[in-house]
Amino acid sequence: MKNEIDIHRALKVFNKVTQYGEKRMAEDDETKKNVFGNDYYLCGISAQTDHDGYTIVLSDAQVSLTVFFHNKYQFEYPSNDALDNFLRRFNDVENYQAA
Repeated sequence: MKNEIDIHRALKVFNKVTQYGEKRMAEDDETKKNVFGNDYYLCGISAQTDHDGYTIVLSDAQVSLTVFFHNKYQFEYPSNDALDNFLRRFNDVENYQAA
């Protein structure tokens, strides 16, 4: 399965999660140290960025989408079902309407 995603769409989802999502601290599971700074959470999707803002990560419990500089990206997921669930959450964020 080829994993293609519109980077502009991913950036819009990232902006929506950071604008309307719940702010949390992101920690590395092993070191328990703050990795990316702040983590935002909305509709099952977490959004993080590195210290300079050039790399963003959108993720849920099983899948992560990392968007790098120059619009390169990488998916990591254990199964196609996990990816499908992530993409449904991705759509939920796109369709989210603030109260």
